[in-house]
Amino acid sequence: MTSNASLVSFVDSAVAYVKTNGREKALAEFNNPNGSFIKGELYIYAYDFNGTTLALPFNPEKIGINRMNEIDPQGEFFIWNMSDAARNGSGYSWYYYANSAQNNTVEAKLGYVEKVDDDWFLGSCVYSGPAVTVTTNGLNATKARNQP
Repeated sequence: MTSNASLVSFVDSAVAYVKTNGREKALAEFNNPNGSFIKGELYIYAYDFNGTTLALPFNPEKIGINRMNEIDPQGEFFIWNMSDAARNGSGYSWYYYANSAQNNTVEAKLGYVEKVDDDWFLGSCVYSGPAVTVTTNGLNATKARNQP
C-alpha cells in the first residue's frame, strides 16, 4: 500500500516536471498511460480550477470535460473538494470511486492535490478499500474504512 508520504512525493515530482518542461509537454506525459507518471497504482491527474479535466491517463474520453458538478456515489462534489484543497496550495481529499481492478466495486480513495499555478492543479490518489455501510439510528450511511 502506498504511504501518504509517497503520494505527496509523487505529486511533488509531477509539479517539478511541469516547472522544468512546461505545461504542454507535462500534460502529454501525464496523459500517456505508458508514461513516466504511472507508478503501480499511482498516476497523475490534472484539472483547471473550473473543473475541466486536463489529464486522466486511463480515461482519455474525459479530457476537456468539465466535471466540477459531478458527484461521487456518496453525493459529494469530489472535483470541487479537490479544487478547494488545491486553491490553498495543497491538501488531501476523501472521495468514493469505482475501482476497475476490483470489479468496479465502489471504494474510498484518498487524493492528494497540489496547485501548479493560479490556473490548474495536479493530484494523485490511492484506494483505501471498499466502502462499508453502517446503520445509525435507523439511517444507512456509508463511510470509508480507515479514515483518519
